[in-house]
Formats: sequence, C-alpha cells, structure tokens
Amino acid sequence: MKQVVSQTKDWLKRAGYLGLTARSAGTLLMLNAVATILEALGVGIFLPIFQYIRVEGDISALTEESRLWAFLVQGYASVGIALNLVVLLGTAFTLFLARQVFIYIRLVYESGIRENLAKLLRDKTFRSYLAADTSYHDSMHVGGLVNVMTTETRSAINVLLAPLPLIGYFFVLLAYTSVLSMLSLEMTMVAAVVLMAAAWLPRFWMQKSAVTGRHLSGANTNMSTFLVSRLKSPRLVRLSGMEGAELEQFEALTDQQQRHSRRAAALLARTEVALEPFVIGMSCVFLYTAVTVLNMRIEEIGLFLVIALRLLPVIKAVLTQWQSVLGGLGAIEAVESRLQAMDRARELHSGTVPFQSLKQHIEFKNVVFSYPGSVRWALNIESLRIPAGKLTAIVGPSGGGKSTFVDMLPKLRRPQQGDVRLDNISIEAFELESLRNGIAYAPQHPQIFDGTVAQHIRYGMRDASDEQVEQAARLAFAHDFIENLPNKYNTLLGEDAIRLSGGQRQRLDLARALVRQAPILVLDEPTSNLDAESEEAFRKAMLRIRQETDITIIVIAHRLSTVANADQIVVLNNEGRVDAVGNHAELLRAGGWYARAYGTQQANDQKEVG
Repeated sequence: MKQVVSQTKDWLKRAGYLGLTARSAGTLLMLNAVATILEALGVGIFLPIFQYIRVEGDISALTEESRLWAFLVQGYASVGIALNLVVLLGTAFTLFLARQVFIYIRLVYESGIRENLAKLLRDKTFRSYLAADTSYHDSMHVGGLVNVMTTETRSAINVLLAPLPLIGYFFVLLAYTSVLSMLSLEMTMVAAVVLMAAAWLPRFWMQKSAVTGRHLSGANTNMSTFLVSRLKSPRLVRLSGMEGAELEQFEALTDQQQRHSRRAAALLARTEVALEPFVIGMSCVFLYTAVTVLNMRIEEIGLFLVIALRLLPVIKAVLTQWQSVLGGLGAIEAVESRLQAMDRARELHSGTVPFQSLKQHIEFKNVVFSYPGSVRWALNIESLRIPAGKLTAIVGPSGGGKSTFVDMLPKLRRPQQGDVRLDNISIEAFELESLRNGIAYAPQHPQIFDGTVAQHIRYGMRDASDEQVEQAARLAFAHDFIENLPNKYNTLLGEDAIRLSGGQRQRLDLARALVRQAPILVLDEPTSNLDAESEEAFRKAMLRIRQETDITIIVIAHRLSTVANADQIVVLNNEGRVDAVGNHAELLRAGGWYARAYGTQQANDQKEVG
C-alpha cells in the first residue's frame, strides 16, 4: 500500500511539473467512470434478459422470485413503458450506445490533452533552453535536445496519461466484480485468484521492459545527435571520402535502435500471448465446477462467462498498459532530466538599471575568468578602457581569450573575479534584457535561416520599417548586391543563404546587426574567411559606420589589415592578458606580437599576389 501511495505521489508530482492539470485529469477520469458504469449496466441487464427467456415471459413469476424484477417493473411503469423482451434488449442496446458516445467524447478529449501537452512541453523545453546560461550551451549536444523535443516528448506524454486509463480499468474491474459477486460469491473469489495469478505471470519480463525502455531512449538520443551533426556537413563527408565510415556508423546506430525496439515489442508480446490461454483454461475449470458442484443456473453461468470473457481483455489492457508505462520510463526520465538541468543552468537576472547608451567608456578592471576543467586563465585583465563612439579592435594569438572578452559585455559569461563597467556602472547592475538590446552582434559565420533578405535583416528588429531595413543595408554596403537579386529584398535565401558569396552573407548579417541601432556593435572575426575583395568591402562598411554613427564598434580580428584604421587596437596574449594597446602605427613602432604578425600577413599576401 505504501508503494502505491508513493507511486501516486510521484505521478502527481510529474504530472504537475510536465503540465497536466488536475481539471484535465479529473475530466478524463469522470468520462471513464461514466463509460464504465454504462458498460456494467449494459452487461448486467443480460441477467434479467436471460431470466425472461427462461420463464418464457412470465413477469409475475420473476417479480415474486427477485426484488430486481420488482424494481424493473416499477421503474418502467413509472415512465409508461410495459416491460417485455424488446424493451429489455432495447435498453441493453441503448446503454451500450451511450457508452460508445462517452468513449468517443473521452477519446477526442484525450487527444486534445495529448496535443496540448506536446505543445506545452516543447514550448517549455525551448524556453528553458533559451533561458539557460552559456556554459550549459557549451556542453549540450543539440541532437539530444532535438530527440527530447520530438521522440521522447511524445513517449513521455503516453506514460504521463497512462495511469488515467488504468484507473478506468480499475473501475471496470470493480463494476464487473460487483455483478459477479451477486451471482456467486464463491466463484467471484475463485475468479479473483485466477486474475491475480494471471497478473503475476508476466512480472519478470515487465521489469525488463523498464530497462529496455531506458536503452531505447539512449539509442534515440545517440541517433539524433549523429544526424544533427552529419546532415549539416555533406560536403565535408564526401570530400573527405568518409561516406563508407559514416554509413557504417549510421547503420550501427539504427541496428541499436532496432534491437532495443524489437526487444521491447517482444516483451510486450509475451504478456499478450501468455495471459489468454491461462485465463481461458481457468474459465473451463470454472465452467465444470459451476455445473457439477455449484449447480448454478444456465443464465447465471452464461452471464458469468460473458463477464469473465469481458474481463480478459481488461486484464490484458491493464498489464500491457502498465508494461508500456515501464517501457516509457526512459523517455519521461529523459524529458525531466533535460528540463531540470536547464532549470539549474538558468541565467542569473540580477540587474535593475536599464541600459540606454554608452557615453564615456567600457572598462575592464581586474577581470579574471577560466573555463571549467581548465588549468589556465582564459582572461586575466588588470585594467583596460574602450572609448565610446570609437572603433576598437581586439587581436592576438589563438587562445588569447578574444571571444571570451566580448562574451563579457552581454553577460554571456561573468567574471569570476573583478568587474566590467559601462560608464562607471557595474555591468551586473544593468537589466539583462535591456543590456543585450543595447549590444548588436555579428558572428564569424553568419547564421542565416530560410526566408527572405528583408526577413533576415529584421531578425535584428522584428518591427523595423522598410526604410530602416534599407538604411541598414546601405550602411553595411549590402544594398547594391541586394538590388541585383531576382526579387531584391523579397528574394528567398534558402538555409544558410548558400547562393550568396561569403562576403555578401557577412554584409547581409552586418545589416541585421545594424538595424537594431544599438549603441554597441560587436563583430567577431568578420573577415577571417573572406577573399581580399570581400575583405575590402567589409572594411569600408566598418569605416562608414564609424564615420556616420556614434556607435561603439568592437572587432575581434584575425586579419590585421582589416583593423589597421581602428582608433584603438588591443593585443591579448595567449594567457588572456593585455599585451599592448595603441593604434596601428604605434604598435608597429613598438614591435612585439602585433608587428611580427602584421609583417607575416603582409608577406604572405604579397606571395599570393606574386
């Protein structure tokens, strides 16, 4: 009993966490209960039907023999209906028809609940993903999340709703047992023992279903992770000659899924197959005992067999449903685990000051940061100022903390020591949403979703007018090539805009960042993958932004020629420290890493030209 109470509490807790309301569950139970009552009445009325046939319609004899008949005659007479065989059969049909109506209502209502739960769970998962901090995103496998939001969510909902029909089946068992006990208490007790033995029979492979379900959930996750990574890189696979290896790995994953799925199906089939012969055999024993020992009447034996045979699929449904629950535990655990992990990794919203503009400078003061598991600092800056309204470049060797540096500005990462200040106000004091609205960002590899040119630019500001979209495109030096596209700003780009050149994608994404009109613009290695002509176009776009706006521009640069005209260049060494600060000419005169790297790049460029 304690185990049942504990499992019920666990289910209620899970149901509430995953979005199933008490009202929805209660309505389903009510519909189940009504359908069960109607079914019990429909089956139970066959007893007076059989009795009526046995006495050849002598109602007076039946009334004297049974209080039930006296009640039936009085009940029908009160509504002006004379009791006969047609009325009894019509009543049975009406009860079963009403049961089917309620079952239809329940099925439709349950379907609505399933779809609503699927939407709520997927919305909740995606919302939690967006609200999680950057360290969680760093360690997360996208394929695992996709699997949770598709396959495992649907399976989890099935498990979540499974106890409700189980309760409905319990009502059916209770109703039929009550009818049986009215016929023969002794045989009802025997039937109960038989049914309990039948339920005990498949316990071993039902336990295995839970283990198999967890294995299947893991196999689904592995498959989704593999697909998400490989489907994005067909060129790499083919040009590396790895088609055979990738196909071999894919087939191994599908074999794993197939093996666990077949195992789960086999375990479920054992319950289906083993139960029925056992119950039928015991029913034959009952029939022999009822005739030779208990001397039961033929109508009582008939009704008993009808109910016993009706109980057989109910018992099978209870066991297979419960086995499905055990098999689906892996799915519901995967969904819960993912949601709980993202809840624990939720970003901290601590600030209250709205960020509106940058008038003086950005200051890093004693900022220290390292990644989990690392033995070295990713960033270790004692003091650095970035002037407002200027173009500042962050350069240095790989692993010098340049990306970590810009992640500090929108609070994607937080210093473990020290402080970042905007106009002498700690960045922690600012509201997270307003701070990020004030920082526009263009990554090294533009993320362009399927849609039109205008839709991508508006990804920076959904309510931007056509004039604002065009203005941003002009400022990014993107307007001219957009005008040459088949449908101009309404041209469909396709996923990742593969029909555009690298430079065009980069400038289009710059327009997306500019349309926000944010006071701070961060560009993450925007020209590292561009040819010389595209690099020059992008460099001109940056200079135009500096000249025509008061935006504070921060550029992470690999190509030093791109930032030679920057107002300030900050060199970070491979320990995350500030190695030098100055303009292009000053850093060349000072020698050091910047002068050597710039000279090397220039020499390589001359070799390529030659």
